[in-house]
Amino acid sequence: MNAATSGGYDLVISGGTLVIPGVGQIRSDVAIEGGKITAIGENLASSGAKEVFDAKGKVVLPGIFDPHTHISTERSFEEESETETRAALIGGTTTIGIFLRSLKESYNIHLPIFRKLMDENSYVDSVFHPQIFTAEQIAEIPQYAKDFGIRSFKFYMSGMPGVVDSITDDLLLTGFKTVAALGPDMIACVHCETGSLIDQARVELQKTKEGTLADWERAHPPEAEALAIQTALYLAKIAGAHLYVVHLSSKQGLEVVRTARRNGMRFTVETTTPYLGLESSDSNGFLVKMVPPIREKSHHDALWQGFAEGSINTVGTDNTSRARATKKPEAGLHGARPGIPVMGTHLPALLHYGRERGVPLEILIDRATRAPAKVYGIYPQKGTIAVGSDADLVVVDLELEKVVDAKYLNGFSDFSPFEGKKLKGWPVATIKGGSVVVRDGKIVGKRNGRYLPRQARNAAPDLEWLRRPV
Repeated sequence: MNAATSGGYDLVISGGTLVIPGVGQIRSDVAIEGGKITAIGENLASSGAKEVFDAKGKVVLPGIFDPHTHISTERSFEEESETETRAALIGGTTTIGIFLRSLKESYNIHLPIFRKLMDENSYVDSVFHPQIFTAEQIAEIPQYAKDFGIRSFKFYMSGMPGVVDSITDDLLLTGFKTVAALGPDMIACVHCETGSLIDQARVELQKTKEGTLADWERAHPPEAEALAIQTALYLAKIAGAHLYVVHLSSKQGLEVVRTARRNGMRFTVETTTPYLGLESSDSNGFLVKMVPPIREKSHHDALWQGFAEGSINTVGTDNTSRARATKKPEAGLHGARPGIPVMGTHLPALLHYGRERGVPLEILIDRATRAPAKVYGIYPQKGTIAVGSDADLVVVDLELEKVVDAKYLNGFSDFSPFEGKKLKGWPVATIKGGSVVVRDGKIVGKRNGRYLPRQARNAAPDLEWLRRPV
């Protein structure tokens, strides 16, 4: 970074190749004032800038929007709202969607605190998706939307013993109807697994005393995901709700998605970078344990095909940070806990494995920026590089190779499921709110994240993939 003449722009990012979703790659400068992009063009630094960042030979991306994260699964919300968002920003993510959890209590108790902590502690901007478990919480959804600007809610068709509860189909339908009644921009996120099939699979798995990560697949059979997607689609159609299938993990689930799209159904599908980058034969073993599970290669291959063709629309992480001591990989098949820290490797994993597969850079970045920003109602404030948009940008060296080591990811976790793997394509700087906050893997600026209340919109977002059969 070089000092420039005083006056003019606050910051100019010069000489880079912009990757603009829906537009393509453009060699251009970007000028920033007051936290917003104010100009895109050539030789902008010559007009005067307080700072110039030389991005020659690099690509400049919109800040990544990870729509699927969990904060405070292991440590306090206060602590993780700082440590995990720091890891996210260093990894190129500038906005996250947080699945909040209150199993029984009203979210009215918790939302003011969560919002305050994200405004005070976070390095990234955030939207909230409360997880809904009770009829009382469903009845309060309109209040959460009105008072806190929340336009998306999550339902579990199959819970996890000791962690979250399942919701019955009748409550799911009631939840869908409640969400749909608040407007066409509202989103019903669903963890799609059929609880009875999961319960039986877990009983059968108990007969296996010792096992591998590959055995963990049997606890969450792919047919349970496929059947649940069918059920959720049917109930969403009755309710008129926009269904968002979170973390698609299987080829059977993907086939249901394709069939439904060919039949004219409109809904959105997400997968995650762990499913795109890891297989159940992984040498890191139970460090990679998650729900739904990392599956064998045929599922991995199918998901990439679905991603490239557009059956899968968005990509997140399902980040659930843990320390090795509480993850307990040495406890094996039944004792190791699910949940993996992946916010810091989200963009590098997507770039590395996606380009290995020959997926165009524009598609990779679209699924991680514009697409989720449109779904969740924060586009074009986020998810693009355009005049008037927030100045959240990531400068990436596509040729930079690093071996993943948790100590450089700067979350609280002391392991990564990608541990020891060489990934190609890493951020060298993250601009958040118009300031260079990360450079070369280190925090160099002040955190300036904030919670983003979303305004109700009278029309559904323009989601072109909902109209495009596969």
